Amino acid sequence: MSRLDELPPDQRAALSLLLRQRKSYAEVALLLDIPDRAVHDRAHAALAMLAPADARAVPAERRGDVGDYLLGQQSAVADRLRTRTYLGASEPARAWAHAIAAELSPLAETGLPEIPAAVPAAEAAADAAPTPLPPLAAEDTTPASPPPSSRLGGALLLAALAAVVIVAVVLLTGGGSSKHTTTTTAATKTGPKVTAQLALRSPNTASRSIGVVAVLSEKGKRAFYIEAQNLAPTHGFYYAIWLYNSPTSAEALSRGPAVGASGKLAGGAPLPANANQFREMLLTRETATRPTHPGHVVLSGPFTVGS
Repeated sequence: MSRLDELPPDQRAALSLLLRQRKSYAEVALLLDIPDRAVHDRAHAALAMLAPADARAVPAERRGDVGDYLLGQQSAVADRLRTRTYLGASEPARAWAHAIAAELSPLAETGLPEIPAAVPAAEAAADAAPTPLPPLAAEDTTPASPPPSSRLGGALLLAALAAVVIVAVVLLTGGGSSKHTTTTTAATKTGPKVTAQLALRSPNTASRSIGVVAVLSEKGKRAFYIEAQNLAPTHGFYYAIWLYNSPTSAEALSRGPAVGASGKLAGGAPLPANANQFREMLLTRETATRPTHPGHVVLSGPFTVGS
């Protein structure tokens, strides 16, 4: 008999709604007419019961993070990366996560978040405070030249991604790190492969802001590299990159570097395992430290991970 069958009905129902229907704590709470915290507590109590021996080996506060990660409840990229780093560095946490995943698999029809492999202690320490979307080139502080037309600028950027050296984010085993980089060209047969090139345009037809995105793949992991130009300098806000389906189905990928007088933004970051479930990519203006939904859309375009 599965341990799921031994759970109290309210705990099993909470897990089913969270995993089978991909709902958040708040959405489940609304359905059941109970507080958000009550859903959280029922789900986490269930996780502890599914693998009690392994659970005791993991500190309670860390079990909360790992549980939220496995249940898909960590919406902030930084939180997911921090939990992945901890799982990669902690054998007890990794063992508990695998035990939980084995029990939850009948409910998780679309799969559970990846449990990263063990990483050396030195790499785990270096990744403890990841910086989303690090700039991959020095900020251009020279005076901005007259902006090209949107059509010409887009063609130039696409040509640059297709024929010039692309700075690629190479993901470590287990993902979540962008500190190692490599370069490749269209003719290079080793290193990351460019699987898609995407155009981003402004919803405002009068705007000259444009951007392009390269989706990169290596050893089953994916990352993206974005270049945009003719952007407003960042004063009191920052640019963020999102994957998007609808107002209730969006995932923040990372925070962009500061944009100066040149109006240019460039950088890259890992893509989540579920990236192929999204249809659009957005570049937005944000002021909140951890936005829960996209702010003002500056650029957008169809998204695909390619082949």
